[in-house]
Parts: sequence; structure tokens; C-alpha cells
Amino acid sequence: MIERNLGNLERVIRLALGMIIVGLAISAPTLSLTELFVSFIGLTLILNGAFSRCYVWYFLKLNTTKQRKATQA
Repeated sequence: MIERNLGNLERVIRLALGMIIVGLAISAPTLSLTELFVSFIGLTLILNGAFSRCYVWYFLKLNTTKQRKATQA
């Protein structure tokens, strides 16, 4: 499993955006292939935010978490 690579602000933004996207896609009168695809993207954003891990960031070697520096004695 990959290390956490999303910071707190990014997690909150992904969770909120994912919930908005899924809500809009599901509220459509008919659920077409486009709405299903958009719902999948929203669900992916929600899962990224919930678990603090993003595979795209992992492959691009990006990390937005605050790294604690080791204190020197």
C-alpha cells in the first residue's frame, strides 16, 4: 500500500468536490453512461480524500502532506 500523500486541505477539497459531483450526477432524471462515469470520478475523489492517498500523485511523485523534520540532538 502506498504512503499517505494528501494534505488536510487537499483532502477536504476532494471530499467536498466528490460529494457535489456525485450528488449532481445522481440527481439527474435518468442515469446515463455519462452520469455513471461522472459518479465514478466523484467516488474516486471521495475515496482519495477519505484515505489520504492518490495514485496519480504517487506516480507523479507528488506529496502535499507536511513532513515532520527529524530534530537534531
